[in-house]
Amino acid sequence: MISAGKFWIGIGFSVAFLALFFLTVDVNEMANSLAGANYIFLAPAIIAYLVSVLFRTLRWRVLLRHMKPVSTRRLYPVVTIGYMANAILPMRLGEIVRSYYIGEREGISKTSALATIFIERVLDALTLLFFMAAIALFVPLSGLAQAFGDRSGLAWPFLVAVFSAPFLVAFVTLLLFAAYPDQTKAVSRAFVRPLPQRFEAPIRDMIEYLLRGLIPLRNPRTITHLFLLSIPIWLLEALLFFFIALSFDLHLAFPGIGQMAVGMVLVTAIANIGSSIPAAPGGIGLFELITRETLVLLPLASVDRSVAAGFATLTHATLILPMILLGQVFLWTGHISLRKLTKAGKANAELANSSAQTPSGSADGAGRTTTQVAEDGRAR
Repeated sequence: MISAGKFWIGIGFSVAFLALFFLTVDVNEMANSLAGANYIFLAPAIIAYLVSVLFRTLRWRVLLRHMKPVSTRRLYPVVTIGYMANAILPMRLGEIVRSYYIGEREGISKTSALATIFIERVLDALTLLFFMAAIALFVPLSGLAQAFGDRSGLAWPFLVAVFSAPFLVAFVTLLLFAAYPDQTKAVSRAFVRPLPQRFEAPIRDMIEYLLRGLIPLRNPRTITHLFLLSIPIWLLEALLFFFIALSFDLHLAFPGIGQMAVGMVLVTAIANIGSSIPAAPGGIGLFELITRETLVLLPLASVDRSVAAGFATLTHATLILPMILLGQVFLWTGHISLRKLTKAGKANAELANSSAQTPSGSADGAGRTTTQVAEDGRAR
């Protein structure tokens, strides 16, 4: 599923970002800020996040229902386990774990499920960009963009484009693939044609499964439904940031509680988009850096870097530790381990790859190609 080299690259990213995080802050002052925080606000923060995961489950249910209706009660543990895996494994491996687990649990195509998860990621980014654009109508953010540009050595318009353009292009591409499946298949066949014939059937089948996962994007009402479900997901996560801010008395650094609420939405958006690079486990290191610097550079308040560092550290811990604990509970109650899921997913990927070594169009006794056997054979 993931090579040892890529695994250690992901760990290396995390170590490098954490080192930069600690080297650019007064660690003693940061520790003091953590010691002086009011941890009573952790309870409502965690509750807000768990409810946001419930909305994530509802959104995924909409994305999966054309393949199989699955109850929220059955989907919630799968989503949680996927987020647990993302928190502790590099390269966003939790997405693979989640798609594999739903395939095993519900008999849904794993490749189609992975396509729906990719839709989720694009919707998340677009929703956060929408929040930032809405805030920019009332709060001047050019100074914040300029400050990030100065820190990175890049012109701020280029930095904004790098943040937003990939997600916009990805969404338009997904819409085109979903709206024109026959044309997409024709284009894919043109790219596959120069390859040896034995690769044709496996790649054709893979494209079929991917396009099946994109079917919800053919319906404008479904797209609207998905965006409407994405809004409470991120408002609730911003509420977690808000409660952690209260624990550090950050409301005293803002002109008012309303300004702090707006600031936390902005910090949530920038931190999550900026740390979405699929490298470090759970975005550890990069998330802390971006969250801290965003809070320090916010035009709405003046926050000490050490306090911002404590805020970033506690916020990230509140985001990932409950998911790890709850995910482990779901694994225990389901009598399965994350290691087994990871190994099984790797075996499934190797089985799918081995199908490329068989002659084109070979089939099992039921008339399915070997790629389809690899895709569905392990599902219950």
